[in-house]
Amino acid sequence: MTVTQRRAGRPRDESVSEAISEAVLGLLAEVGIRGMSVDAVAARAGVSKASIYRRWSSKEDLVIDVIGGLVSRVEVSSTGEIRADLLLVLGRFGAFLSELKAGLIFPRLVGEVHCGSDLGRHYAESVILPRRALLAGLIADARERGELRRDLDVEIAVDMLTGPVILRNLMGAFRAADPAADEKLVDALLEGWRA
Repeated sequence: MTVTQRRAGRPRDESVSEAISEAVLGLLAEVGIRGMSVDAVAARAGVSKASIYRRWSSKEDLVIDVIGGLVSRVEVSSTGEIRADLLLVLGRFGAFLSELKAGLIFPRLVGEVHCGSDLGRHYAESVILPRRALLAGLIADARERGELRRDLDVEIAVDMLTGPVILRNLMGAFRAADPAADEKLVDALLEGWRA
């Protein structure tokens, strides 16, 4: 019995994949997952629908893959002083939400996260939860060092810190920007959290 080896096809053109990814991100930011179609992605990317379907079996798989490609490692080293750590994390979080592609599509994916769709779960697991874990670790470490109250609930503290930042992002044009907002928030919370 002879085994016939399949010949590898022509290598995929990475510029096509990049054009498709950029089109997906642009459309997600503009019209969200429900308003986006494979036709619209193909037109914006300047490729055929067949080029998309050769790479992904559905619109949802395409979006999940593109979001997965956006995620960068989340790292912040502790300074040993919780106020400085929180300000650093909030600064990066604010920049993530307002400047980086994964953050710019955040408002459009909130509903997906809320309803627990595959896309929402993937976005939460790859983008939101790692950032929450980082923040929780910083708060827990500060509690262990004695900077924060021993009875401070870390998960609630993370919610108290991130909730206002997310709300400011979602309110966007309806709120005036306040460059001191992060400092005001951290100082107000630390007043109740400190040991």
